[in-house]
Amino acid sequence: MQQTYLHSTNAIHPIPLSTYLLLTFGSAWLVWSPLLLAEYLHLTLPVPSLVFITLGTFAPSITALFLTWRYAGGTELRRLLGRAVIWRVSSVWYLIAIAGPALIMLLAMGVHVLLGGTIPDYVPFGVRWLIVVVNFILILLIGGPLGEEFGWRGLALPSLEARFSPLWASLILGVIWAVWHLPLFFISGSAQSSLPFGLYALLTIPLTILITWVYHGSGNSLLLAMLFHAAVNTWSGPLMISPEAAGSTRPLVLGVILTWLTALLVVVGRRRARFQKEKLENE
Repeated sequence: MQQTYLHSTNAIHPIPLSTYLLLTFGSAWLVWSPLLLAEYLHLTLPVPSLVFITLGTFAPSITALFLTWRYAGGTELRRLLGRAVIWRVSSVWYLIAIAGPALIMLLAMGVHVLLGGTIPDYVPFGVRWLIVVVNFILILLIGGPLGEEFGWRGLALPSLEARFSPLWASLILGVIWAVWHLPLFFISGSAQSSLPFGLYALLTIPLTILITWVYHGSGNSLLLAMLFHAAVNTWSGPLMISPEAAGSTRPLVLGVILTWLTALLVVVGRRRARFQKEKLENE
C-alpha cells in the first residue's frame, strides 16, 4: 500500500495523534454521557437518544478537520476535504467498497444455513430491499462514515503510518476504532447495544485492514472509505447478520472469521505483488 500525502506534511506541520485521540474520545464520550447516565438512573431524556448518538459520531471528523486547520493550516485542510471528492477511480473499487461487505455477510449466512441454521427471510423485491438505497444514503451522511472517516482514515491512519507499516497501522487503528465505540454498547437503541463487544472488536480490526486497502488502492479516496464503511453498516440490517436478527451469534462469528480470511488474502496478495514487482525491477 502506498503512503499518503500526510506523511510528508506531518513532518513539517505535526498533528499530535495523542491530542487527536484525546479530543475525539473525550468529545464523543461527553456527548454520549447523558445517555449512559439516563440508562443507569432509568431516566427518560426529553431529546431522542438518536440525536446524542449521531452528534457523537461526528467527533472524529470534526476534530480532525479542526486540528488539521490548527496545526497545518488552510491548505492542508482543503487537501483533506478534497480527499472526500476523489471519485474518478476504477469501478472495481466501487464494486469492492459497496458489494464486498455484502458478499462476506452472504457467505457467512450461507455457511450458517449449511450448519443447520434457519434460512433467512430474504424476500425478493420486499419492502426491506426497497429501502436499502435510502438507508445507505442516510447511513453515509449521518450514520458514521461522514462523521468519522475524515478522522480515522484522513488523520489517524496517516499519522500511524508515519511510524508503522500500513498493516500494523491498521491493526492499531482497528483497536482504537473499536474501543471508541465502547459507550454505545451500554446505550439502548444504538446499533451496538445488541452486539457482544468482543466479537465487534474482532470484526472491526480486519475491517480496518480492508478499508485501508480500499483507501490506498483508490488513490487515498475518503469517499471510497466512506462507501465501504456505509456498506458494512447498511448491509448488516437487511442481510440479518446480527445476533438479534439471526437469533444466533453464529452468523456474526462466521462473518468475523470470513472477514479475517479476506483481510489475510489481501495482505498476502499485496506482499506477493510487491515482491514480484521488486524482483522484476532487480532483473
